[in-house]
Amino acid sequence: MIKKDADSSSADKVLKLFRILLSSDKRFYLYELAEKLVCSSQTVIRLINVIEREVGENLQVGKEGKYRWYRLIPKVRPGRLQLSDCHLRYLEICRDLSEPYLPTQVQHTVDKDLFNLSLLLSDDAAFPRNKHKFGFFSKGYIDYTPFFDTIEELLNAAQEKRVLKLIYKASGAEAPKEHLFVPHRLAGMSGALYVLGADVNPDLSLRFTSLYAVQRIRKLSLTGQQVQFEIKDTDFASFGLPWHEPRTFRILFKAGKSADYVRERIWARHQQMIEHQDGQLELIITTNAEPELLAWVRSFGDEAQLLTAPSAGDKNTPPLIKGEDA
Repeated sequence: MIKKDADSSSADKVLKLFRILLSSDKRFYLYELAEKLVCSSQTVIRLINVIEREVGENLQVGKEGKYRWYRLIPKVRPGRLQLSDCHLRYLEICRDLSEPYLPTQVQHTVDKDLFNLSLLLSDDAAFPRNKHKFGFFSKGYIDYTPFFDTIEELLNAAQEKRVLKLIYKASGAEAPKEHLFVPHRLAGMSGALYVLGADVNPDLSLRFTSLYAVQRIRKLSLTGQQVQFEIKDTDFASFGLPWHEPRTFRILFKAGKSADYVRERIWARHQQMIEHQDGQLELIITTNAEPELLAWVRSFGDEAQLLTAPSAGDKNTPPLIKGEDA
């Protein structure tokens, strides 16, 4: 039971509640607000009604399962936007580059917002704006439109380190399994989205850091619990997904197309390229994903040679991160 703050007046609570809602455009749950204000849920509802009378449609109200939430989204008034045509063009490029990973709902929202922004800039800038400047040739992709709600729930939970009950069916598994999972961040690789975070025990202690493919999540539900520990961030400039501690490899590529292909790209934050006099290229690279690196080297056939012996794996050393698809 929440201990009430008798020294705080209703006016103080209204101001504090408004400041909380204004601090972020994320969802704030009723029980969470009651904890922050040190009052009952009924008091929060009464204070929300006061704020709603003043801000009207700027205050969004909804339910996620049995949990009621509130979100304050201030409307932008025309003429107050400090945005140049150059800035809008950069936003369009970001939209185009991220499009392969965006659900249809997000694509439509972004396109509409960009169009509205262009109208605020100038009358003649609006209509050419919807023509995309970037395109992608795909060899197979995942349509994340059906997973829009899943992505939203993961992002909302990640903001407050909330525990989710996750039902997940791994690749090749006969039946899904249940996990207590705290999402931390979404990551994209090779046309697929993954959620990185941590599995927890029933007492909310850390079980292990983990990752799951978004398209294999069958169901998510809130538990109403939060964790207090910090989830270690991942080096997104590494080669592949973070399965283990960093390991360094040397790879030799024959002169020609394969060497040119590798030479043109940055493969990891920690890499070094050594040019040989005969045109061959030696790549020294540090990765947290040895299986992915070895598969990548094999894809070059006899054009690439691994100079570092593959790791036999230390069974006494736990993996950096776990997942049912590992």
